Amino acid sequence: MQKNKVYAEIGINHNGQFAVAQNLICAAAEAGVAGVKFQYRNLANAYAEGPKQIGDEILFREITKNYLAPSDIIRLVDYAQGLRVEAGISFFDVADMADFGVDISRFDFFKVPSVELGNSDLVNTMLQYGKQVYVSLGCQSEIEIEHAFASFIGGNWLAMHCVSNYPVSLPNAKLGYLKHMAAKWGRDFGYSSHDENWEVCLIAMAMGACVIERHITFDKQAQGLDHSTSSTPDEFGRIVMFAENMPLILSGDGPRIPNQGEKLNLQNLGRSYYAKEGIEIGQVVTLEKLTFRAPCIGLGRTEIQQYVGKSPVKRIEPGMVLSRSTFEVAQQVSEAALDYARRKRVALPVRLHDQASIETRFPIGAYEFHLSFGEVLAGLSAAQYGKHNYYSVHLPDYINSTQLMDPFSMDAGQEGESRNILQRTVDFAKSLQDLTGKPVPIVGSFSVVHKDLEQFYEQHATLISGYEREGVSILPQWLPPIAWYFGGSVKLNAMNQLRDIELIRKHMLPICMDVCHLCMGDSLYKFGAEDVINKLMPNIRHVHIADADGIDGEGLQFGEGAPGNIAAIKTTMDIDCMKVIEVWQGHLDGGAGFAKALTRLAELFDGEK
Repeated sequence: MQKNKVYAEIGINHNGQFAVAQNLICAAAEAGVAGVKFQYRNLANAYAEGPKQIGDEILFREITKNYLAPSDIIRLVDYAQGLRVEAGISFFDVADMADFGVDISRFDFFKVPSVELGNSDLVNTMLQYGKQVYVSLGCQSEIEIEHAFASFIGGNWLAMHCVSNYPVSLPNAKLGYLKHMAAKWGRDFGYSSHDENWEVCLIAMAMGACVIERHITFDKQAQGLDHSTSSTPDEFGRIVMFAENMPLILSGDGPRIPNQGEKLNLQNLGRSYYAKEGIEIGQVVTLEKLTFRAPCIGLGRTEIQQYVGKSPVKRIEPGMVLSRSTFEVAQQVSEAALDYARRKRVALPVRLHDQASIETRFPIGAYEFHLSFGEVLAGLSAAQYGKHNYYSVHLPDYINSTQLMDPFSMDAGQEGESRNILQRTVDFAKSLQDLTGKPVPIVGSFSVVHKDLEQFYEQHATLISGYEREGVSILPQWLPPIAWYFGGSVKLNAMNQLRDIELIRKHMLPICMDVCHLCMGDSLYKFGAEDVINKLMPNIRHVHIADADGIDGEGLQFGEGAPGNIAAIKTTMDIDCMKVIEVWQGHLDGGAGFAKALTRLAELFDGEK
């Protein structure tokens, strides 16, 4: 995903105080900006001697009061870069650049103020350093802009629409010029904002501006020329949030496909047909014998029509949901496909109530219990399960109907209940281990970041090591870019990007690699799914497998997703651990999805035997 860049202009809002400038940089970094920008004028070169206009007098007082020496600015550059944000600077004169000597190369980018757009010596001097040069178009006519662009030597510049009023009122933003820039010059463009309303920046991004610049301040009511046209750190945080998500917000230009959260809501809120009474083989199914109720896990209004008037292939019990398998003989999985699954330790997800029936139909010897918080709190027993199977357990994502599993929550109730459910799940896993004599890993979707990623990984590494001493493995799973919590969509910020690889390895964290989640992340972040698997191979103890398409096409059948996903799935098939099939709703319709997935896996990969 091409992220929009947001720059915080420090400008003169530091009031000439180094500590204030440093604090502004820190606040901007915490807000997530790509970089910060300074201004510099050599006071001796700023204004001519002699009579001054009222505006000159005001400006000269302000820039004198807010002056920072080059040595101070370079110290601030070091500070900003230490916080992993870019540092740039605006100059109004070529001679002023010389005040920085060799340190001029320390800046990550340069900015040409609107009033100096026609200063070709200044612009071309900046361009020769090979850094990105942003040029503001405020105060200039179209002819002056054309003439300036024609004089630039080099292509490392980006023009920024700017209205040089302080502040710019809503009717005066003239954002239509962004469309004109795109059509006329065919280059990336940005927006330098002095708007009263920071939300104008969001409109600019939606219109294609890939760079946003705006002044930052701690107090918009403070004395000084730029504070009123600036944004607070909190507002910058919101601008950055929209900048990061803008490509996703604007996506969807094509035929509509429901996302995974919508599919969940359709299942939970929608309805399908259930039997009001028992119907024997040979009897005819009519609508009078059925009722239309939630949840939608069977045939709907459209699908039922082709089966009305037909006889089922098996007895329909009262209250049973009607599905295709009610009327059609289920696909059988070949013994060769079942054997391949056994050899590769392929597993199927099960609930407590359907494990026996799924094992009967698919005797592959490996199953993962997907638990709800209600089931965990009601009490769990391993006594009825087969002792020769491999088992794993998926920790509930939720601890109640409104809260996520979060053993590190600041909410004492949430933290306590999370640890209660976690411990009960651990006890269940231990009982399965005692039953089978085999390890029973616990997979968890730990997704809540409280302070930062470093703390997130430290906390979970400590938690996991504690349970390892008790003989139980808890495996955080690789997460999707977007989770479908409580029927909504939530962007996740841990266990799903390249930056997580280093931290997982640093803390020697054992993980479950969810290949479907990984492939959805790859479609967004372009990190190479197979490459991530190879880098994390020493940490992978368990695998979830399904195909995927885009950022929210989750749980597809193998071979129905993006073409590059098969290579990633194939790589995980050779890892010596359980591999749990997680195709969407594979257990419904008599396990039709599981049958198709097991068959397809063998077709794709069993040529290697």
